[in-house]
Amino acid sequence: MKIEIDREIFEEALRKAREATEKKSALPILTNFLLSAEGDTLTVKATDLENYLLLKIRADVLEEGSLCVSSRSLSDIVRNLTSALIRLEREEDRLIITGGRSRFKLPTVSPEDFPEFPSPPEGGEKVEGNLILQGIEKTEYAIAKEETRVSLQGMFMRGHEDRIHFVGSDGHRLALYEPEGSFPFELLVPRKSLRVIQRLLTGVEEISVARSEDGSFASFSGEDWRLVIRLLEGEYPDYLAVIPTEFAAEVLLEVEEARRALKRLAGLGEGKLFPVKIAVGDNLAVFEFADPEFGEGREEIDVDYTGEPFEIGFNGRYVLEALDAFDSEKVWFRFTTPDTAALLEADDYEKDPYRCIIMPMRL
Repeated sequence: MKIEIDREIFEEALRKAREATEKKSALPILTNFLLSAEGDTLTVKATDLENYLLLKIRADVLEEGSLCVSSRSLSDIVRNLTSALIRLEREEDRLIITGGRSRFKLPTVSPEDFPEFPSPPEGGEKVEGNLILQGIEKTEYAIAKEETRVSLQGMFMRGHEDRIHFVGSDGHRLALYEPEGSFPFELLVPRKSLRVIQRLLTGVEEISVARSEDGSFASFSGEDWRLVIRLLEGEYPDYLAVIPTEFAAEVLLEVEEARRALKRLAGLGEGKLFPVKIAVGDNLAVFEFADPEFGEGREEIDVDYTGEPFEIGFNGRYVLEALDAFDSEKVWFRFTTPDTAALLEADDYEKDPYRCIIMPMRL
């Protein structure tokens, strides 16, 4: 194999591909890229046996061939070269990388040792890349980060009543983003795959999404890349059933003001648990944090609320992360009882079709 390739284009491709490799693995081959040069194209393959990524890059192919090479070493070298054009050339069992006055030799592995890729599902549904990016950004924070039910370890994606639902939940909170659109599949996409997809998407393109007939795999395809994902198994919980519909108190608050108040209080706490009592009365919300070890804090913000006084406790970090996902300037915070889930919803739901359900905590 012998090729010449634009360094910036190659660096960008390697940055995307590396997300689909294993950083450390009992199978060393999974820390490698498979590079194949043919015609006027260099193909880069990467996999961790859950994500199977293929990228194609334009290159000046002087000699066709393929090889496997360390993803970390190749990425680090290419990223730090300063020349506009670099040359890759295989000499026996080494890959020679030349750029300007720099020259490196890396050991290679036979491409026969690289795992076979599953056949991509046929057909597909066109989806705007920006919708998928927003779906991930608005739900990923709520996906379970610890070992729990398998179905809660990924983002659920499906079509429902002329909308596309993107759902994330860890059992204590649930994030739902539902823009208008059609989608014929139900997909349960693992957390790591979401990071790979985010690397690949620019937000302006239209991509094709397909699912295998047995429901084991899904593919996301762009103009010069294809990602095949091993989907999570299990049935996703009935998330629509847990969304409250009747409320004892409904408070309209400004997102940025509430975020800043919670962040100031968060400075008093440590770790993931950040208990906050929220009390609402006539046009006023009071956020309070108290801990014998770390101190006390109180924040008052103006809100749109008239009704009976209401108090409820939350993990403040859950509320803060939910607020961070809104694009709206104002949101409704709706409460039923101090012991049942509360709902955060955009003031203009058609403009920002996102909501979050958060379970309260006893303080």
